[in-house]
Amino acid sequence: MNTVEPIAISVGKTQRVRSDIWHSVWTDTIVAGPPQTPLLLADEDIVDDPTTAADPELAPSINNRRRPNATNIPRMPADLATGDAADAPKTPAVSTAVDRLDVRSLSLTLPNGRQLLSNVSFSARPGTLTAIIGPSGAGKSTLAKLVGGVLTPTTGEVRFAGHCMSDDYAGLRHRIGLVPQDDVVHHQLTVRAALRFAAELRLPDAATEERAAAVARVLEELELTDHADTRVDKLSGGQRKRASVAMELLTRPALLILDEPTSGLDPALDRQVMTMLRRLADAGRVVLVVTHCLTYLDVCDQVLFLTPGGKTAYCGSPHDIGAVLGSADWADLFTRISADPDTAHRDFLTRHGAPPAPLRAPSSPTAAPPRLLRQTSTVARRQARLVLADRGYLAFLAVLPFILGTLSLLVPGDTGLGVADPYSRAAEEPVQVVFMLSISAMFMGCALTIRDLVGERSIFQREQIAGLSATAYLAAKIAVYAVAAATQTAVLTAIVVVGKGAPTRGAVLLSNPILEMYTTLAATAIVSAIMGLALSALAKSQDQILPMLVLAMMLSIVFCGGMIPVSGRPVLDQLSWASPARWGFAATASTTDLATIAPLLQTNDALWSHNTCWWLLNMAMLIVLGTTLAAAVRWRTRLRLARSRSARQTAKRSCRPRPLPPCSNPLKLRETTVRRMTPTQTP
Repeated sequence: MNTVEPIAISVGKTQRVRSDIWHSVWTDTIVAGPPQTPLLLADEDIVDDPTTAADPELAPSINNRRRPNATNIPRMPADLATGDAADAPKTPAVSTAVDRLDVRSLSLTLPNGRQLLSNVSFSARPGTLTAIIGPSGAGKSTLAKLVGGVLTPTTGEVRFAGHCMSDDYAGLRHRIGLVPQDDVVHHQLTVRAALRFAAELRLPDAATEERAAAVARVLEELELTDHADTRVDKLSGGQRKRASVAMELLTRPALLILDEPTSGLDPALDRQVMTMLRRLADAGRVVLVVTHCLTYLDVCDQVLFLTPGGKTAYCGSPHDIGAVLGSADWADLFTRISADPDTAHRDFLTRHGAPPAPLRAPSSPTAAPPRLLRQTSTVARRQARLVLADRGYLAFLAVLPFILGTLSLLVPGDTGLGVADPYSRAAEEPVQVVFMLSISAMFMGCALTIRDLVGERSIFQREQIAGLSATAYLAAKIAVYAVAAATQTAVLTAIVVVGKGAPTRGAVLLSNPILEMYTTLAATAIVSAIMGLALSALAKSQDQILPMLVLAMMLSIVFCGGMIPVSGRPVLDQLSWASPARWGFAATASTTDLATIAPLLQTNDALWSHNTCWWLLNMAMLIVLGTTLAAAVRWRTRLRLARSRSARQTAKRSCRPRPLPPCSNPLKLRETTVRRMTPTQTP
């Protein structure tokens, strides 16, 4: 087996091992120490006191390695004195030398038979930057999701640090950073606030000082300290992308995956992003980037070129791609490979033999169960901050109940919620007032939440993969929006009571008819807010929100029974049971004794009866509908990792780890690791 002597680069009081010197894709070349003491060290493996080494026999070797003047350390070549070595980041490395990524024979086939990836294999070691390129439809983003553990392959496996991604994902997810194409940070927050909330969710066991230090560390590492108190929507495109990367660096991931980070950026920002990725890789991480930008591939250690259909056309150094594929013109390469992907893949297989078997590990840490109350509190505080930070949206929410309350006062008549004169022109006034109150509560609740989930879907999905509980997320949303809906309803009720008068028939259950009417309207608004969350979870894009809101309001107007009679009408009556408007209107009608104060009513609906049993039934059905809708949203937002039967069988055969005790604080993972290797082992 070939070995190479590591090149130690002096930085302060420690030595940095230039990881790209020993980068290899298809060979078994490793970094080794002196032949008599085979040793593999990463950045954090350099210790100040050799007596703290895991093996006392290694102390002399470690002591020599940490001393800049040790005679057994070769001098850095002149060509390495500048560039990456000179610009080495101050942040200590986050991975050990065994944190190698191994992708072996990875394939993904959809249930309809369409193959997205076919037999993709590559390896990446700590300290290397790998670019995944290829024409549209080549499966680049799909490969990134497979490597990041979001999807499970049909065949093949992904191993990181020797652990199977399919079976050990819960324990590995804190060591993996995945930055999707969309920004995964709320635009209404400042950079510091967004990172602080993310640190609370991703570092639940860390002390407040540790989380603050983690936020300061990533701000400095990504050169965002000067913009820490700037709202994200005020940042440039490159700065927003760095903010998204900062979210992932909070847990010190050893594997960082970015999907199209330069999409939509100008050439100058492209270079900034790629330079940033180079620095992150030099800090000891395995960095993978899916990109269409081919200008700055020279900063990468490895390029993986995929063909349409997800087959490999090239995997190696970016400097050799022209000589190997026969052309240095990217347009020509893309055209030729897109036209004949099978030939390009066969040529690749001819150049390279079968990849070596991946390193396997006996165990991996398992993730601790999420702390629901703590996560709920964090998300609720963040949601309140988001509502308050969006000034335009906040102004709309504040003005809306005043507008709807004023419209309710336009109902002709001065009887209000008293007994109407059947011979007057305002004989229908009580029905119209109750109708306006109920529909206004429905509209306020639904409009409050219908844009929420679809607007931050990409953020939630990334946080969910990182450990956020969908139950905590949904509970926090409901809690914050329930308070907002109750506040709006209080304003609406106050305006109508002042302008039209209070209910005159007394309360059914509560002591005060105004309080009871407010309770029914608030419950209607809160359940409608949950319905808005359900519609938002169903929406595919923001463009579908307005049609959904209009349809929901039209159905509410029909099914409430205040304008169109539904009681006793087959099918229509049964369909109305699924609408919160039906039970909300009935509860308010029961409180106001609508059947008595509106003598011209042609509907004899028992749900409107002014007695305790029917009022409690209406309120109970509102609670049942709200709970059902919340459960539907919870099911809709569940974490769905694609796992085919063959993928599960493959995982069971190849990955049988014995879990270690739970660890939910990545900051407290072991930072000093000394691994002794025999001459036949490979990292």
